[in-house]
Amino acid sequence: NMWNLRFKVKNVDNVYSYLTEKYDVIDYFYPVDRYRKGKKIHILSIHVLEGSEDEKDKFARELKKNKKVEEFERDEDRIVVLVREEEKFYDLLYDPMLYFPSPVLIKDGYGYWNVAAWNRNVLTRLVDEMEKWKDKLLDFELLALEKKNLKDIYFPRILPDVPDKQQLAFQLAVENGYYKFPRNVPLGHLAKIMGVST
Repeated sequence: NMWNLRFKVKNVDNVYSYLTEKYDVIDYFYPVDRYRKGKKIHILSIHVLEGSEDEKDKFARELKKNKKVEEFERDEDRIVVLVREEEKFYDLLYDPMLYFPSPVLIKDGYGYWNVAAWNRNVLTRLVDEMEKWKDKLLDFELLALEKKNLKDIYFPRILPDVPDKQQLAFQLAVENGYYKFPRNVPLGHLAKIMGVST
């Protein structure tokens, strides 16, 4: 059995949350890889946007200009981005011991997270740390922390609620090993699989 944590939070420090509040866009966010370079944590992620073309264009243009963004590629509704962060809680949010059974849904400024781990302490440490950052992680709400059977956590049971396009993008990432440990997937290979030019 694995431990499953679901929570809601408004992260005013990251580059995506405020954009979903500013523009009428829903962002399905898939963290793919992370690494530390000096004092910064670099996070590679896939985003699938939902909304009007005009709103998605505005979202993408502003995201690309953000000073935290190091690499950016877009193909229609899909974005592959490498972002540089520095706060300690990002190490815990993207801990290699976490498993993401479904995308993080970012809507109206709030992120809806669903993560799992073999060890409950990994999840409780994440919750404890997030509760300390009230100035950057607003309105933290613990939705569930429970032990579940793998069949209840594994993505096919969760993805039916995700639109077909987002389900396909997520399945491609999983089938090609992007959620395996260690996460050492080159950006070019990920982009090629997702049909995004580099």
